[in-house]
Amino acid sequence: MHLPVARFYMGRAQFELWRQTQLSIDAAPGRGVGSSLEAPSGLRFFTRSRVFSAEELAALEAAERGGA
Repeated sequence: MHLPVARFYMGRAQFELWRQTQLSIDAAPGRGVGSSLEAPSGLRFFTRSRVFSAEELAALEAAERGGA
């Protein structure tokens, strides 16, 4: 089953804690344990993350400044 990509909201304070991390929220068949969205869908949510490389961080910072 292929699910579409969707954007999600993260508050400014939380973003500041995660800004150096690529964060992916995904879904897979099975029962979840924490979200009311999981129960009727037959899917569970999980997250994956990795720290951006120095080059990726530089590109992101340039994009934030409007330079990319």
